Amino acid sequence: MKKAAKIAVSNVLANSGQVCTAATRTLVSKTKHDEFVEAVKEVLPKFPVGDPRDENTFYGPLVAEKQYDRVQEYIKKGEEEGATLLVGGTGKPEGLEKGYYVKPTVFTNVNNDMVIAREEIFGPVMSIITYDDLEDAIRIANDTIYGLAGYVVGDDPKTVEYVASSIRAGRISINTPPADFSAPFGGYKQSGIGREWGDYGIEEYLEIKSVVGMSS
Repeated sequence: MKKAAKIAVSNVLANSGQVCTAATRTLVSKTKHDEFVEAVKEVLPKFPVGDPRDENTFYGPLVAEKQYDRVQEYIKKGEEEGATLLVGGTGKPEGLEKGYYVKPTVFTNVNNDMVIAREEIFGPVMSIITYDDLEDAIRIANDTIYGLAGYVVGDDPKTVEYVASSIRAGRISINTPPADFSAPFGGYKQSGIGREWGDYGIEEYLEIKSVVGMSS
């Protein structure tokens, strides 16, 4: 569970959450919710926010005041909609009042109909959503207008492969493998059309010539 929490947190806080593949919706079995929440609280200190020039810092400030204000509004919206604020919240981290720093923020009791689950926040905000069984998890995962990336964590190879193949997203990572730029990258639904990287990415830059005829 601690490994799963580390993977989840790192995929939310990387680059201050300003990542198109950020895993801001974290789906957890109802039976594992409390254990996962405790693991998240335990691993969060290992991902400190601070001056990006400090080698001990995991993530720094947001890119601009406009984006900072936008993320703050999303955090407020999460609280207004009834999600439970586990850690973080509005305002800046203590000692980091200068700059567009955002507290690492985690919500529990998130419903997939909430704005913080439906829209791309682009900040260090995690929404924990529980599911009843595997099919329910897949249904929730696919209940989105986006489909760029997804992450699956588990020990049973058949189960994680089944879930990975069932998620409607262009790139799925199982148990955080190293980056593979030979594999195609791109999204489904409103996350775009076409692919970068790999053979598919090269083909987009090629001109195809067709010669059509018939024998004399």
